[in-house]
Amino acid sequence: MQVTITARHFDVSDSLRRLVEERFSRLEKFEERIGRVEVTLLEEKNHFEVEGDLSIDGRGTVHAHAEAADFRSAVDRVVDKLARQLKRSRARYQDHTVDKERLETSEEPLG
Repeated sequence: MQVTITARHFDVSDSLRRLVEERFSRLEKFEERIGRVEVTLLEEKNHFEVEGDLSIDGRGTVHAHAEAADFRSAVDRVVDKLARQLKRSRARYQDHTVDKERLETSEEPLG
């Protein structure tokens, strides 16, 4: 998974970069096909904004946005929102094939 961090109106410190990479790497347990992550950090006068875009191979993109009083909280909120979306997406794409062995043992003759 490739993480790209873009900052507006400030320079990203190494500790903030590590925090973002560590938090977003947790999303791999929900979807193994995440190819690219784009994180945009925005610092305003009294609040911080974080946007996250995930590119999932074969399924498209997932987007989330959050604001908070500090970057740590905003990053956590975005990761939580993305995790919820990935869980919901995974539930939609579950394997719905029928297990033939189970089907054969549970069939009763019609009579």
